Amino acid sequence: MHRTHNYLKLQQSNFDIVNFLDLEKFESEEILTENHKVDFYALIFITEGKGKHSIDFSDYEYDKGTILAIRKDQMHRFYLNKATKGFLLCFKEEFLNSYLNEIEVANAIQMFNELLVSPKTQLKDCDFESIFKLIKGIEKEVLVVNDIYSFKLIRSLLYILITLIYRIKSTGYNTLQQSKYLKEFIIFQNLLEEDYYKTKKVYDYANKLGYSAKKLNMVVKFIANKSAKEFIDDTVIIKVKRLLIHYNLSIKEIAFKTGFNEPTNLYKYFKKHTNSTPEEFRKKYV
Repeated sequence: MHRTHNYLKLQQSNFDIVNFLDLEKFESEEILTENHKVDFYALIFITEGKGKHSIDFSDYEYDKGTILAIRKDQMHRFYLNKATKGFLLCFKEEFLNSYLNEIEVANAIQMFNELLVSPKTQLKDCDFESIFKLIKGIEKEVLVVNDIYSFKLIRSLLYILITLIYRIKSTGYNTLQQSKYLKEFIIFQNLLEEDYYKTKKVYDYANKLGYSAKKLNMVVKFIANKSAKEFIDDTVIIKVKRLLIHYNLSIKEIAFKTGFNEPTNLYKYFKKHTNSTPEEFRKKYV
């Protein structure tokens, strides 16, 4: 079974920032370099060096000015490189909830939605300095000042940081920021997260939401640029991949856990969407 990295310090403050130079104090090299799941949100900001980082089994190349967003419950791993410099910011949703309203939190978290936008953002030189100053300001509040005002300031700085990154990412994704359908899409995605193992039919989700299948397709197409069925299938495949890697479950157990009546149905579904069998995928990553 692969580990869930729940990082003790986050249980107390719901936020932390780690300099790459201190990564091995943060966690052992053994855990950092294997696929592991996190129960918090994370931002990786690269200030120097080249390398790659794996998020949900895809490798992302990085160099100076790369920001990688890791969503809660995603699998990721480090390819440790001593020439790489940067920061790891970790926080729980509760950290934002204690300061922002529900809509602001939802909008902030959308930036981490790997099914909508790439986890990777590459900063231009003109944006690098402003982002770097924000992160250094957060680091100073955590490591140097650390008084009764620090957490309020950190929450504000973190929200500004996420909003700035969101603005940069919105180039080419303006519909996502402006969309009147964003609220409907978030409700659908939350329902899908809860019920993906019960049904994979567009009609069932549309019916639960009080929409026609046509309207649900329009909402998902507008936000995610894919059909509702494609979005459902992408979500299910990610769930299956995480179970294959994270737990010592048989294929039969995973099939039932993800709503397939027979293991053979999971085989066909997984092969169709990934061009590999569940066993081949597991062998590649374990």
